[in-house]
Amino acid sequence: MYIHEMIHETKTLRQQMTPENEAYFGEMVKYLRSGKSSLTEAKGEEVLLGLAREIIKNQSKGISAEQLYGPEPTAYCEQVVEDVNMRKPRSTKEKIMYYTMIPWVALTWVFFIYMITGFFSKWFGGELEYTLISSASLLLIAGLSIVLVELVIRFLGPGSRKNKEEAFQTSPRKFNIKALGIYLAIAVGIIAVGVLLGRIMPSFTVSPWDSLIIFVVGILGQKFIFGRRPKA
Repeated sequence: MYIHEMIHETKTLRQQMTPENEAYFGEMVKYLRSGKSSLTEAKGEEVLLGLAREIIKNQSKGISAEQLYGPEPTAYCEQVVEDVNMRKPRSTKEKIMYYTMIPWVALTWVFFIYMITGFFSKWFGGELEYTLISSASLLLIAGLSIVLVELVIRFLGPGSRKNKEEAFQTSPRKFNIKALGIYLAIAVGIIAVGVLLGRIMPSFTVSPWDSLIIFVVGILGQKFIFGRRPKA
């Protein structure tokens, strides 16, 4: 969707809001369009449109924007900006796309490795090398890829860097060992389930050409399914 289309729809939705909701939403608009946030214009308008749609949806149920987001619209917007910068999904649709994209990308590059190793012997005058792949191992890679990305975002993402900068100005930041332990426990659980499934789930053989096709499909999916951005 183009930026001017998002602005137009946001304006239309704003006109449908109750005076209280419109005033609340107005504070959100001020913050996100004032340049105080680190979002691009396109992303800022995308966020505003999503908020406006959510306000209208809940308004019909008798739920006000203040009940939905809290008494401080600016504070809520600051949290939204941080989540967006950390690429943290907010809506159900975004969560589905996000947690589908991570294993999609991981498996795409796994098959790239299978393709390279399969063609490797052929390049040196041998036979094409076929690869026996356990379907359980693919599920294991998919699950661990999500845990790894969440770990990186949690401890090395923009929010973490911001906290580190603040820590130098105030007091030393405490390392969240509990959060790390939870992620590690989840990773161990995924590995344990993967080992168990490996005993009952089938394996299959792929040629380097099969891996090449899957890799190309994966790259195209990244571009056309997960890589869409609002147009200026």
